[in-house]
Amino acid sequence: MTPIRTLIVEDDLQIAALHRRLLTEAGGFEVLGYAETLRVARAMTATLAPELLLLDVQLPDGRGLDLLRELRAGGARLDAILVTAASDTASVQDALAHGAADYLVKPVTPARFRQGLERARERAALWRRPDVRQNDLDALFRGSPESAAPGLDPGTLQRVRAALRAGGAHTAAELGAGLGLSRVTAWRYLEQLALSGEAVAETDAGTVGRPAKRYRRV
Repeated sequence: MTPIRTLIVEDDLQIAALHRRLLTEAGGFEVLGYAETLRVARAMTATLAPELLLLDVQLPDGRGLDLLRELRAGGARLDAILVTAASDTASVQDALAHGAADYLVKPVTPARFRQGLERARERAALWRRPDVRQNDLDALFRGSPESAAPGLDPGTLQRVRAALRAGGAHTAAELGAGLGLSRVTAWRYLEQLALSGEAVAETDAGTVGRPAKRYRRV
């Protein structure tokens, strides 16, 4: 997939540099630059047309949520991940009302940050399609997909989902070997994705001995 054009709106340059490093490590994101103020963010957004904002709420000259509100009012079709120390209910409600992809409260762990990026990546893939399937919409609107999967690790679920999205049909043993998981563990996550309608299991009659299941993305 074409890299997601991303603008970091953050007045702390050390945090901005950390976010840039995590984006680079995650892959699939093109960092367009930093904006330290609301004024600069407005100008850069108008000039560079990002697809994703990593957006702080509190900026030296205003609120990042005001920028998101303005962009939405102007018809901009971009995503935003709020990365902020602001955890008040009003800010969270504003972010949800204006279609934020995720809301991360500082300090953010790298694992949670990567989970937010994966969510943005899934949404970007949807926005680039001419139409979407019902199971894609179900995953989008139910919010955190792992909430329906008690006992499963959210990060591992995202990794398995990403592996299926890359294409092909995989047995639990093959996928587990590729992700550093046991066959049984990989099977549990694949079965959860099949149960949620995100994957389908097919019997591979060509295997020696007991027929194996191969899982692929729907």
